[in-house]
Amino acid sequence: MAHYIHHVPGRLRVNTPLLKKNESRARQLKSYLEGVNGILQIETSIVTGSVVIRYDRCLVSSTLILNSLYDLGYIQHTDTLSGPAHGTPVTPKAVDIFVQKIMETALERSAVALVAALI
Repeated sequence: MAHYIHHVPGRLRVNTPLLKKNESRARQLKSYLEGVNGILQIETSIVTGSVVIRYDRCLVSSTLILNSLYDLGYIQHTDTLSGPAHGTPVTPKAVDIFVQKIMETALERSAVALVAALI
């Protein structure tokens, strides 16, 4: 079964053939995900076969959500997510760390620029 996973911290998109033209499975999945603590919003599409999950990173991890989708049979088991640029394997934790480091660097540079402007 082919599936596609796109992840940015707090948002996960999964395309799976099991949802395509299957309103019953889409409702089942949405109902299940609504019961997971930390999931904020779920959008399913039976036209594209996708589910977009917005979640609170402090309450639930993308790994837990993906493992749940695997357990329910919606995706094949995977320990990695595809990187958006080259399809290279990137672990969810590595993606979170990378984004955090980028944000820290941007914040540091902004602070330095602000201090320089004030002097």
